[in-house]
Amino acid sequence: MFNLSGSEILFLLLAGLVVLGPERLPNVLRQVGRLYGELRRMASGFEKEFKGTFAEPIDELRKSANELTSLVNDDFGKVDEVPSPPMSPERSQKPDVEETPISPDDVKDANQ
Repeated sequence: MFNLSGSEILFLLLAGLVVLGPERLPNVLRQVGRLYGELRRMASGFEKEFKGTFAEPIDELRKSANELTSLVNDDFGKVDEVPSPPMSPERSQKPDVEETPISPDDVKDANQ
């Protein structure tokens, strides 16, 4: 919860020993431990209550999402092949320009 390393815990114990003294430190550590345990129990209780409150609506949402997914998969699963879009008239026509073959002599003449 607090992510304390070993050296940080050791420093806090030494500071507590200096401030509180050896006779009061064990009692304070016990009280801090009890308080920490009580806070953890309260937090887990709140978490269980929160999950319990929203469990039913979340389950309904999951069920609806699964039904929708299965409907979509069933609809698209029936199609074996996706039809190709129709070709536009501009693309289906051949160009008006006739292509003439180029001989190597024509290339030599063009370079000169």
